Amino acid sequence: MKRIILILTAMMGLVILHSSFTTIPKAKHKTIKAKFATVNVTATNSTSDGVYVQLENTTSGGSYSFFIPPNSPNGTIIGQIPENGDIYAVKLTSTGGAHDMWVYWEHRTHVTGLSVSGMAIGCSSCARINIFN
Repeated sequence: MKRIILILTAMMGLVILHSSFTTIPKAKHKTIKAKFATVNVTATNSTSDGVYVQLENTTSGGSYSFFIPPNSPNGTIIGQIPENGDIYAVKLTSTGGAHDMWVYWEHRTHVTGLSVSGMAIGCSSCARINIFN
């Protein structure tokens, strides 16, 4: 009887030992979502009035709203948009008086608002707004 118990114990030990060496933990797969590159929308506002900014993506839809605070130094980041060649309609609206407004290639002097369409502003050198005078 002792011999049977010893043989059974040895067999169970071998089975346990064998299973511990052959078990390979399964690798966990992670799903990584692609993140689109963004561009900072920067502004300068040397006036005492704030300016509302509305960017409407006419290519793929969607819109962005930002606010440029009064007396914002050069390069103030007011928000972000996707870095791409989509076309935008841009609307600037002053909270006070008339000013010189500039966005990308469009410039207007002594206006309270600026509305322009057809702008591809999804690049870092394009997404700049200046308000002065």
